[in-house]
Amino acid sequence: IGCSDSRGPANQIVDLPPGSVFVHRNIANVVSNIDFNCLSVMQFSIAVLKVKHVIVCGHYGCGGVAAAMTRTSLGLIDNWLRHIRDVRDKYEKRLNVLYPDQEDRLNRLCELNV
Repeated sequence: IGCSDSRGPANQIVDLPPGSVFVHRNIANVVSNIDFNCLSVMQFSIAVLKVKHVIVCGHYGCGGVAAAMTRTSLGLIDNWLRHIRDVRDKYEKRLNVLYPDQEDRLNRLCELNV
């Protein structure tokens, strides 16, 4: 499960030939219990294709995570970003103290999001 913004093909990340990886992408690699698309992909891949390992793969500098760091309303995407904003809110004080640099804070939130 990867980010729509990911610039690296999934099979290259895990060093496998094309067609060896079943991939689902969405903004900021969010896995949510209300996202029937993602849940269906996981159920199909595990139950039907017999996938044994599920990887949630994010990346530094993620635009979706950066958008979630703001307190600005961005429209329909706000519903999707809510999951990441919950993580941001949970760790906000710690992030601000440990990572005074905005880019470092973004990268740490990218890690927490995975």
